[in-house]
Parts: sequence; C-alpha cells; structure tokens
Amino acid sequence: MGPLDLKIINAKIVYEGEVVEGSLGIKDGKIVAISKEPHLPAADETIDARGWLILPGVFDVHAHIHDPNYTHREDFLSGSLAALYGGVTFFMDMPLITYVDTIDKVKERISLGEKFSYIDFSVHAGFIKDYNVNNMPDIAKLGIKSFKLFTLGADGVDDRTFIKALKYSREYDLVVTVHAEDDALTNDSVEEMKKTGRVDPRAHHESRHPLGEKLAILKSIVYTEYTKGILHLAHITTEYAVDAVREAKSRGLRVTAETCTHYLVFTYEDADKWGPYLKMNPPLRTARDREALWRGLAEGVIDTVVTDHAPGTKEEKEVGWKNIWDAWYGLPGLETLLPIVFTYGFKRGILSLKRLVEVLSINPAKIFGLSYRKGSIRLDADADLVIIDPNYKRVVKADDLHYKVGWTPYEGLELYGWPKIVVLRGRVALSEGEIHIKPGYGKFVPATNNLTKHLLNRT
Repeated sequence: MGPLDLKIINAKIVYEGEVVEGSLGIKDGKIVAISKEPHLPAADETIDARGWLILPGVFDVHAHIHDPNYTHREDFLSGSLAALYGGVTFFMDMPLITYVDTIDKVKERISLGEKFSYIDFSVHAGFIKDYNVNNMPDIAKLGIKSFKLFTLGADGVDDRTFIKALKYSREYDLVVTVHAEDDALTNDSVEEMKKTGRVDPRAHHESRHPLGEKLAILKSIVYTEYTKGILHLAHITTEYAVDAVREAKSRGLRVTAETCTHYLVFTYEDADKWGPYLKMNPPLRTARDREALWRGLAEGVIDTVVTDHAPGTKEEKEVGWKNIWDAWYGLPGLETLLPIVFTYGFKRGILSLKRLVEVLSINPAKIFGLSYRKGSIRLDADADLVIIDPNYKRVVKADDLHYKVGWTPYEGLELYGWPKIVVLRGRVALSEGEIHIKPGYGKFVPATNNLTKHLLNRT
C-alpha cells in the first residue's frame, strides 16, 4: 500500500450499518483501508480519534446558498463556512429567485462555487417552465441531475410541462424535485385568511391549508406513475404527505422525499415566540404532523433531512411582527443540521446510528447520483468524514455560528453532535474549531447514474 497521507486510529466507525472499532487509512483523498487493527502503514499525519464516532460527511441537498442578486443573505463563501462548521461536507445549491435554467447559467453558478466554496457541491437547475423544459437534456450533460419545479405561484409549472419534465427524467435518468402545494387551493386559503384581517405571525402558518400539500403530492405521484418518471418531493410537512409517499413506494414508484429540520423541531404554535423568524413555505404544521414526520424517517418512508436554508436578514424578518405578510419567508439551518438530527433523532432513540447515516449521507448521495464517490465510508470513496464526541453538548448561540444574517431559530437549544474534526477529500478541513482549508477548496461534483430505485420498497 505504501505510506498513507492520513490515518485515523482509535475510532468508532459507522461502517455498513454497524459501529466498528478500528482505524481508517487515507491516500490521495480516498479511503484505502478500513481495519479493526490499529497497525496501518505509516502516514504523514495521524489523528487519534480517542474513541469518538466517525460518520460519513453530511449532505444538505436543499440549500439556497448563492443567488447573485441576494448575496446580502448568504453566498458560497459564508454558506460553505457555516456548513463546514456543522459537519456538512456537501451541499446542493437550490435556485432562490434567480433562475438557473440554461447551460450558461449553470456554468456560471458552478464557477462561483469553485471560486468561493470551502466544501464540495452540486447544483439544482430550475425553475422548470414551459419555455425552458427542453433545456433539461443538455443541462444534464454537465452532470446536473436535479431539476426543480413549483406547483404554485408565479414560478409554478403548468401540468403539461410537469408531465414533459417527468418524461425527460425517465429518458435521461434525472430527478424532478417538486415544491408541492396546490396553487388554487393554497391561494384560496391564503386569501380567506387575509380577509379576516389577521396579520399575526401564526396567521401565515394557518393560512396555507395542509390539503394543498396533499393534493399537489397526490397529483405529482399520479403523474410519476403515468410517465414512469423519477420524483423527489421537497420539504414535506404533513401526515398526509407521509402516507402518500408510503403508498407510492409500496407500489414501486420511483418516488423519494425529504423533510426539514424546522418541521422536526417546531410546530406552528412556536410562531407565538419566534414570530416572523419562523415564517417559511411550506409553513409549520401541528404536533401530530411533526411526529408523523419522525415516524416516516424512522420507517424509511422519508429518505433524507435537509434545511431549505434560505435566510433573511433581521430587518427582512422584523417587519413581520407588525404584518406577517411583509416578512421574508426563509430561515438559516446549515450549521445545525447534524446536531439537530443527532440530538432529536438519535439521542431520543427515534433513529439508530445506521438510520441517521442513511438519512444524512447515504440516501441523498444515492438520490442525486453522487454515491459513486460520496455519502458513505467505504474503500475508494472520497474521504469525507465527520468525527464527533457523542457526549459533547453545546447551547446554540447565533454569535457562535457563521451565517451572514446573524440569527438562528434554534437559539438556546442544547444540542449534541457538533463536529470535533471534519475531513474533506482526505484533508483535515476543521479541527477543534480551527479551519485548515481556504475558500475554493470545494469542487463541483458531477452526478452520474441515478440510484433512486435502491431507495424503494423499504416500508
């Protein structure tokens, strides 16, 4: 084997669903040895993990990182730094407002990422409309596998274009990622709420009827069955959605789903405390819905947890105390993704370590065609690793985080799962709070074969 670049000894490695005590050997950015014995070849650098856990690097496959017109909220530099401090070693940049729907726009976004990002990344193209849907095959040649579309609002897609996008997904092995809320029903329910004159923060959450999500998801699944396409449901929030996804998977449809950390922690009642800072779309739901999401994660119905990181400034949020309809919809979450799922999922006994690694690393890599080199601890995979002391806990404070906007809705929560060391492509990127890489270390990773079929029939 020859000398190693890095070896990690005295570790508890989450490997193939089990916790294995042993060592890892890394060379040229890849994992080249996984051993129960401490005696690996000599290495340029050795880390004594002191019995801590080693997890594969965490994925956030729904994060609005860099919109060139809204960099006062976040950009590749600040967003990737926050991600790294939270143990996220890979994110997928989702369009926020500016469309990324041509080859040139995709290339521009990739170029910005490779100039400024600390961590590796990919890009969702979108939003899909009738005038750009035929760009999907050519954009896919760049290694882009996911195409975002909305079912409501000014960015919404018409039904014929939705079907066409799903046909392209079948033909070219792509993923259609859908924000699923029915346009007519949701708009009507919001208008009915506004007629009451309510402007309080809770009004936003109560205004977007949960049946709007149910209807849009059912329609999306029917279209997927008709086209034999590949569907990924973004940020599901309701018990309705969990049931619909379970049923779709039981029939072998190529359907996957994600939920967000904020839906796993908060309900709409928390808007009484946090007000406009918890305004997002889709909105927060009930405690019953929250528990259904946790069950869906544990049972394999929901495939991954994301953040939908889309922060607004304090000024863009504060206006919502007087009138919630004026506030920006979105919140930060990248840096707390791993600690929240580790604390509320693993520490509470809802998710095993095996399942935690699946929902945060293995599954998102498979869904978006990146598992050929990312998402798990195995030989010849990229050495993207997070070392944590499972007994270390820290209170969340916005001043300790790395977002541009300077606030977090998780302020005051006591969380476990904070990274001690993060290794990115074989290099120690973060160690005890100190950064060892520079902006631009992160690289665009093209997707190859899509593996959503491997996530099916798990319920």
